[in-house]
Amino acid sequence: MVAKQAWNIVQNPNSLVAKLMKAIYFPHSSLFEAQLGYNPSFAWHSMWHARHILSLGCRWRIGSGDNIRVMHDPWLRESANRWVPSPQPTGVYQLSVRDLLHENFKAWNIAKVRNLFSRDAAKRILETPLVSSVRSDKHHVAGNWNGIWKAQAPHKARHLLWRLCRGCLPTRCRLLERRVECNPNCPVCDVETEDELHIFFRCAVARDSWCAAGLSSVLHNVVYQQSNAMDRIFAVCSNESSDTVGRVAINESSDTVGRVAMLLWSIWHNRIDKSNSVSGTTEAVLVRWEKPALGWVKCNVDVAFLSGSGRTSVGVCVRDNSGQFMAGMTQWQQTVISPVEGEA
Repeated sequence: MVAKQAWNIVQNPNSLVAKLMKAIYFPHSSLFEAQLGYNPSFAWHSMWHARHILSLGCRWRIGSGDNIRVMHDPWLRESANRWVPSPQPTGVYQLSVRDLLHENFKAWNIAKVRNLFSRDAAKRILETPLVSSVRSDKHHVAGNWNGIWKAQAPHKARHLLWRLCRGCLPTRCRLLERRVECNPNCPVCDVETEDELHIFFRCAVARDSWCAAGLSSVLHNVVYQQSNAMDRIFAVCSNESSDTVGRVAINESSDTVGRVAMLLWSIWHNRIDKSNSVSGTTEAVLVRWEKPALGWVKCNVDVAFLSGSGRTSVGVCVRDNSGQFMAGMTQWQQTVISPVEGEA
């Protein structure tokens, strides 16, 4: 909620609250560049820390380009990386986006961009669209998040879309990135490495599910062939009706976004069931100690040997029927015997 209030200040700079906060805390900079200052109020202290949340999901929409710094602000089109990569030639670090446009009309100065930047950076800059109707530089949230939450689907399905776009789903690739040891292959088809694109769009079982749900036209639409799952979901939310993004496969509603949400939820939970069944078959059987009958004691023995040492170790533990320790012993034997012989 605090981040939302900070966003309101960014989006409505002419409001009374925005003017007051700017005059007190950041008169010569933007909210994102402001310093915390000395003895800040609780409200400003909270909003200042909430800027980090906003910076993760917003970028500049290019108007005149005067207020957007080429190397220091997020303004490129890509959702994954909105900054111009470093390093670049020294001269570009002081430029604004306006310096990369033609003087008389709103279009990229292609020759200048290619001369100033590396090939990859220039390609990404020239792929960033310039909308003539946008006349002033303004922050906006990257991605169609409203389209996700407006999908005509149960909350569990919308929440799955949100987790998918935020990169929160524990796919095998994601687990390996977090240094969790696991088999990288998809637990459903066991053919390819499991990431978000594979489990929801490329896996053979998932593709059959899209067809069975009557959404094969969405799956194969050339408009929705982005290189990551988040951009695909945002594209569907922007171009399809909210019903289609949320519709259940058996529901003949017109809501495409809702249908997609429920389909992806079903695919994900099928994957979870398959993963649990696979792990259940390979899980080792746990052997627990059982106490003896009343009036009896139990003696547990274990034997091990170290190869090359010429010695065998023996351990003995005696407990009563309540599990209380009664006696124990450890011993080294100079002869090497097998564990079975030693325990006998």
